[in-house]
Amino acid sequence: MKTKTRKKHNTITEGSGNVFADMGVPEPEHALAKAKLAAKIAAAIEEEELTQTEAAERLGTDQAKVSAIIRGRLDQFSTERLLQYAQMIGYDVEIRFSRRHQRTGHLRIGT
Repeated sequence: MKTKTRKKHNTITEGSGNVFADMGVPEPEHALAKAKLAAKIAAAIEEEELTQTEAAERLGTDQAKVSAIIRGRLDQFSTERLLQYAQMIGYDVEIRFSRRHQRTGHLRIGT
């Protein structure tokens, strides 16, 4: 019995650092910013051991919206709303501007 061994040629493509840009999502910087904000909100909820209902009360919203944030379903949330939620859950939010020498600037959320 013969066994054929084939070498598979895997191609590895280095990402850009923004998975949303790599996937072709429109406005990838905004999508990444929203995802980072949601991750911070979810981390605070977990860290404080809040139920989704308790988190919803603190954020002035309903449990379904907290669930959506935790699960990364962010279509219904603006970046502004997520920034407000981050503040309400206990984060200080700092917005910085720096002038770019190109036509358009970039949106970036630091962690």
